[in-house]
Amino acid sequence: MDSYILFLLLGLGAGAVYALLGLGLVLKYRSSGVVDFGHAAVAMFCAYVYIELRSNGKLEFPWVLIPHEVSVASASGTSQFVAIVASLAYGALLGLVFYALLYRPLRQAPALARVAASVGVMLYLQAIAVINFGTFALSSPPILPSTPVNIGGIGVPSDRLYLAGITVVIAVVLALIYKRTRFGLATQAVAENERGASLLGYSPNRISAYNWVIATLLAVAAGILILPITTLNPGTYTLFIVPALGVALIARFSSFTVTVIAGLLLGMFQSELTKLQAVWSWLPQNGLQDGVPFVLIMIGMTVLAKRLPSRGVTGALRNASIGRPRRPWTTAGITFAIGLVGLLVASSLYRTAIISSMITACICMSVVIITGYVGQISLAQSALSGVSAFMLSHIAHSLGIGFPLGLILAALCAVVVGVVIGIPAVRVRGVNLAVVTLATAAALDALVFNADWFSGGYVGRDVKNPHLLGLNLGISTTGNTLVFGITVLVIVVLVGVFVARLRNSPTGRMFIAVRSNEQAAASVGVNVARTKLFAFAISAFVAGIGGGLLGYQQGNINAESFTVFTSLTILAITYVGGVARIFGAVAAGLLLASNGLVPTLLDQLFDFGTYQAVIAGLLMMITAVANPDGIATEMQRGFRELTGKIGGALGIGRPAVATAAAGGGTAAESDAAADPSREPAHT
Repeated sequence: MDSYILFLLLGLGAGAVYALLGLGLVLKYRSSGVVDFGHAAVAMFCAYVYIELRSNGKLEFPWVLIPHEVSVASASGTSQFVAIVASLAYGALLGLVFYALLYRPLRQAPALARVAASVGVMLYLQAIAVINFGTFALSSPPILPSTPVNIGGIGVPSDRLYLAGITVVIAVVLALIYKRTRFGLATQAVAENERGASLLGYSPNRISAYNWVIATLLAVAAGILILPITTLNPGTYTLFIVPALGVALIARFSSFTVTVIAGLLLGMFQSELTKLQAVWSWLPQNGLQDGVPFVLIMIGMTVLAKRLPSRGVTGALRNASIGRPRRPWTTAGITFAIGLVGLLVASSLYRTAIISSMITACICMSVVIITGYVGQISLAQSALSGVSAFMLSHIAHSLGIGFPLGLILAALCAVVVGVVIGIPAVRVRGVNLAVVTLATAAALDALVFNADWFSGGYVGRDVKNPHLLGLNLGISTTGNTLVFGITVLVIVVLVGVFVARLRNSPTGRMFIAVRSNEQAAASVGVNVARTKLFAFAISAFVAGIGGGLLGYQQGNINAESFTVFTSLTILAITYVGGVARIFGAVAAGLLLASNGLVPTLLDQLFDFGTYQAVIAGLLMMITAVANPDGIATEMQRGFRELTGKIGGALGIGRPAVATAAAGGGTAAESDAAADPSREPAHT
């Protein structure tokens, strides 16, 4: 029994970190309405700043290419006290910069823009850390006293108790500040009614900035204090955001006391599971602890969804405009012809890049459906494609079912998971749904994709080449990818036509009605719950098709292809391309996809691949603030202007082919005037 109690007490360290991060999330949400997915990434980067100051006296900066470090002390490093104080000050400044440049302009932005911005911060800082510091795990000498303390005959490292005590004290101080001081009351006023608070003489921006700095200080403190207990690497630290979101959600983003209690209990329970895994061999041995926050979040959403706090904001929210394909079959024909020519003339390297772009575009189209058309923010699309890819291998090897039925069945397996993910969407939406889908992606990554029985572990699983009527449609034994590229092109073009016709169908109009106003949609007879679940199902099917194609391309798949960060990257590049447009998904695949066409070209010329994740995160932040419609809108506008000038010079007006490719021209634009959602009519 003593060992069970010991493991419970050992979990106080991790629980204190979850609680401190959760307190910061609560402060940020109460003051500015932002659920900051990049919160733990800031803690991670500042932990690296602390280690570098402590070990070699260098101050690190969050950028690449230009010098990113400067010596501020001797090569032996600074004292522990100086390193902690400097790292806290650094974190406060970093938080203030992010708020001023990114989150302040998004105070009246829709939830998707704010989620996109914070995910961009997460991806950016994580990529910067990988480039500048590597992925090797680092550790730190003790910061708090760690001499074992005897509790009931059990020796418990004292640093866990100190961490828990510090967290409780911070929560008490915050509770007193926000209930008894003028600043705390002003923060509450801003959270409830920004316009009213402004009339009373409070500046919502200034109040939010102060809270953002305090929240960042809490995150940095958590990141530094946990260093002697765990190891520092970019991935693990960044994903602390999942349990932190869980405890903040249980606290309804409002209660400091509940946040601390939930965080400590979660850490203790995760630690106890480590003991139970050794006692009960039937428990999953990989990822069980990481799956607990998912269960916590699902329970929180189910029980508390109707009571989650809302904030009063000023100004109208503008979602990204939705394209309206006018001639999908004509556009599909042109796209197929361009793709076929590209596959025929490209070298082996660039043909592979074109195939990667098309597969990524297919997965991105699933984001267009669920997020662009229906307004449901999903961070699990790559995880859904992973379910399909692994099931494709199981179906082929266990059932002997080949292409194309095997691909369809694998995508239907993803549909089942997608509908399960979509069940909370019946009750919640916006950023709360983003929390659920992020937790789902993390749980699938930890519990399913790393399970030997499902994914083959480190070895992975082989995927058989697609065959049809005796013809090998896959990559040949000599590495020739032409036939497979044409197969992928046909499938992706058909998926694009399907998504286009879905947009123009009665179902598509129901999707858009739900996105615009759920209550108004329900008042005219739209079954909102059924529509959301149907959208999740269709989106999962499209993501599953993309995952199956990825499995065919790679030949052997493993968990590394479908991590949480891959799911976040899929949202990032789709958002930058144009989250509500088919052309945006295509642009994302061509311009931003890992191993895609343009990145491969740039990598050959400028070694671009090293910085791809950095650029994706940076572009996502810029797009959220400057152009929520994505680059697809600007590309189409430029294309129409160019073809219009060419047509005018030739005296034939706008060429018919150009009109079809651009999305319907002026006729489509005139139709938008009659659309209740007032969306421009472009593909």
